[in-house]
Amino acid sequence: MAIALPGFANVHSHAFQRLLRGSVQRRDPQREDSFWTWRERMYALATSLDLDGIEAAARLCYAECLEAGYTAVGEFHYLHNREDGSPYPEWLATTYAHARAARQVGIRLSLLWTVYARGGFDAPLQPEQRRFGVPDLDTAKLALDALMPLADTGAVRVGLALHSVRAVPRDWLGPLAEEARRRGLPIHAHVSEQPREVAECRRHYGLSPVQLLRAEGVLGPDFTAVHATWLDDDDIEALARSRATVCLCPTTEGDLGDGIPPTAELHAAGIPLAIGSDSHAVIDPFAELRTAEYDARARTGCRCVLTDGSGDVGPALARIAHANGYDALGLPDGGDRVFLRDDARVFERVRDLLPVALLAGHPGLVERVDVAGQTVVEGGRHVLR
Repeated sequence: MAIALPGFANVHSHAFQRLLRGSVQRRDPQREDSFWTWRERMYALATSLDLDGIEAAARLCYAECLEAGYTAVGEFHYLHNREDGSPYPEWLATTYAHARAARQVGIRLSLLWTVYARGGFDAPLQPEQRRFGVPDLDTAKLALDALMPLADTGAVRVGLALHSVRAVPRDWLGPLAEEARRRGLPIHAHVSEQPREVAECRRHYGLSPVQLLRAEGVLGPDFTAVHATWLDDDDIEALARSRATVCLCPTTEGDLGDGIPPTAELHAAGIPLAIGSDSHAVIDPFAELRTAEYDARARTGCRCVLTDGSGDVGPALARIAHANGYDALGLPDGGDRVFLRDDARVFERVRDLLPVALLAGHPGLVERVDVAGQTVVEGGRHVLR
């Protein structure tokens, strides 16, 4: 009999970045490499994809997510315009392309429509960023209104994403959060991913990104801070008081050299944690969970950091993988399940299967995946293959 687990939620995805895999694993010996140089390669990819290419990339990414055990994905979507930055005649064309891709492969989708309005704290959009651009608050409001019918289609949910405090003007933050809450939508944002972002935010506003979001009324139980890597104690307290969620993306944070978040402190403060594969350098929920726990151990010098009230790691990781993620995406459970091969050698002579599955597991163990009562992966392969 297969081992059944609740489906995993991939809370933070940029599907098109799946196409970067492998091509960014080389550094020019004459220059340093960092998140900011990686971003240049990401911009080049983003401005090269036509509408069909965006949909094909999403379909590829979501099918791989399902085969890895993810049954739901939060698409932090900001490829709004044409390659040259001009709008499509159907101005939400790329958004609908992601929804079609998700439906085709059968994954639950929380489509987090992203506001990206400037190139930095005091900079306009650069030419390579114009594809992401949202010109004004009214456009964002109209987009949310136009997308609301998607929320009635079952497997697709709509949400709002604020790209980051560097890409969204301060006087937009509060009004956008109000618009999202008026419609009952989850709110997500990249938060404190890089030390430079934190330093620039403090220089411009005298506040950290978390404190800025709190001051503008963005934080709340419907808010998810993605990454939250560079926090101080006041930031952690603000997130805890607001009952916000933090989405960790350990494989991307490692791939980009972002840093290791204060996972132990976030967990100790009672902040719900979730996981995401972000740039999709790796699509593997087992790796995200294992790395989150092991990074916390390495940072604190303690074992068994992410635990439940009984001190067990397995149930705590299972909650991070499923319940916290589905809550952050505003998605119903619907009985989504992942079935692992019980004849795999990793489970031989093991009593407690859950921690073994989550800390020693890998996508090769996935035998079957059911979403909303439909089998979408059988024998470890997507049924459409």
